[in-house]
Amino acid sequence: MVPQIPRRSPLRTASPVRGARVGFGPQQVFAAAAVAGFALLVASRALLSPDAVVPVVATVFLTLATVIGVIAWCGGRMNPDNVTYTDVAGALTLIGVCAAATIDPEQMVRLVADGRD
Repeated sequence: MVPQIPRRSPLRTASPVRGARVGFGPQQVFAAAAVAGFALLVASRALLSPDAVVPVVATVFLTLATVIGVIAWCGGRMNPDNVTYTDVAGALTLIGVCAAATIDPEQMVRLVADGRD
């Protein structure tokens, strides 16, 4: 005799309230990280030298990607149907690498030379 697998009722699983998690999801974390990064861009343009703005922004985006990547690694669950923390970490890494690619080497030399004087 083959054991029967109990089937779930579609009404029970379709409820948006049952099993809902409270807190931040990956989409909200990405929005918050993007807003914080671009707010830092605006603030650093007013407070730092022009040569230091892009390296600071690239460093912040890569640091945020690292933190969210650790969160994704600790979470361990992947859902291919939705955005995950791994996706958010990858997007922030892409933004940080693209920002770092725009840094001129001579800009970094001027930044380091100003720090030594």
